[in-house]
Amino acid sequence: ESIDLIVTDPPYKIQFTGKGSLAKKFDYRKKAIEGIGSNPNFELTPFLEAVRPKLKKMNMYVWMAKGSIPETIDWIRKYNYFWDLLVWSKINPLPAYNYKYLSDIEYCFYIKETGCHWTKKLPYETYKKVMTDHLQSSPEGHPTPKPLWMMAKLIKVSSKEGDIVCDPYAGSATTLVAAKGLKRNYIGIEINPEYVEIGE
Repeated sequence: ESIDLIVTDPPYKIQFTGKGSLAKKFDYRKKAIEGIGSNPNFELTPFLEAVRPKLKKMNMYVWMAKGSIPETIDWIRKYNYFWDLLVWSKINPLPAYNYKYLSDIEYCFYIKETGCHWTKKLPYETYKKVMTDHLQSSPEGHPTPKPLWMMAKLIKVSSKEGDIVCDPYAGSATTLVAAKGLKRNYIGIEINPEYVEIGE
């Protein structure tokens, strides 16, 4: 009961269906599948249960794959939390194969209970649920970073200066950089030394 807000991007499994030269071009994305940036054994519900008692009140943004949406809704209903679904619409998604639509959106659940902070009177665009930007991955860094401005927006809306923002899967520290820039206190947890080095 000490944390004001959690903003995190857990290591959910990433699907990669590229072939041939395109697979070669986006080879750095394979790192995520091989375990550097994702964990095929990661279970979302136990994670949600683990962080719930750490919050003063339920107040969390958690990014996830499409397949985790049903279990998340079930978990939210169990506690009767308020929720909303935000999406990152990618301008430059990877090409699609096997009769599938492009993977051009990522999902972010906003889960909260009554009494959490909500910042009013920010610019109109701040409250839009669809956030548009290009794919952020790069061969040199973390394979699946989120845009800094996007994480800053979530922090700005759902916390105030001096609050404690936590990211239990800090990666290359995008959430923490955003929190610091907005004069929030922050806690980041990351076990992968590669990402810790990037974050520093």
